[in-house]
Amino acid sequence: FYAFIFFENYQQDLWMKRFVRDHVRYTNEIQCAAARVVTGLRHKARTLHAKESGAFQTMHVRRGDFQYKKTRATAEELLEVT
Repeated sequence: FYAFIFFENYQQDLWMKRFVRDHVRYTNEIQCAAARVVTGLRHKARTLHAKESGAFQTMHVRRGDFQYKKTRATAEELLEVT
């Protein structure tokens, strides 16, 4: 969001950023669905790796967002470099 809008007046810029920070939210339905997914991942981490805290790691992979072909790595290539 912040990369696409430029305000000449810094006060307007700050107001808009604060407005988005304070008022733009996901709906409760989406938040609750995400919480169920995280709970499931923590349960899986506890059972597979005996981690009492249920800690786990994730990676956000974007595919096809860029014009360059070299950015499209396979899952195997990503796993190899992590």
